[in-house]
Amino acid sequence: LFVVIVTFAHLSCEVQSESIPVIYEEFKDLPPECKIKLENEMKQRCNEDSYHPHLLEVSECKFKCGDKNNNGKTILTHSQSFTLKDGTPCGKNKICIDGQCIPRCSMPFVKLRG
Repeated sequence: LFVVIVTFAHLSCEVQSESIPVIYEEFKDLPPECKIKLENEMKQRCNEDSYHPHLLEVSECKFKCGDKNNNGKTILTHSQSFTLKDGTPCGKNKICIDGQCIPRCSMPFVKLRG
């Protein structure tokens, strides 16, 4: 007795488009030139590291660079997170301080000892 089992697997040959993260809601009020500059600087920072070359995520005053590899059997994702510099505008009358988007007048104006 000879039995043949045939299975079919759907293989997609479509080109996967690289998704670009949506700039976090807090940045929507920035002037267009600031938003473009911010996005370009984040992408440039990601591109400096060949292991994490793509901007994957933007959230408040942090962003994540990384890469995703798929060999057909295993999907490997790796990333590294960064905090935007203090004083970076992150919304209408808001700036980044210690990785948080806070109202501009809530920032410390005087450097205290200790």
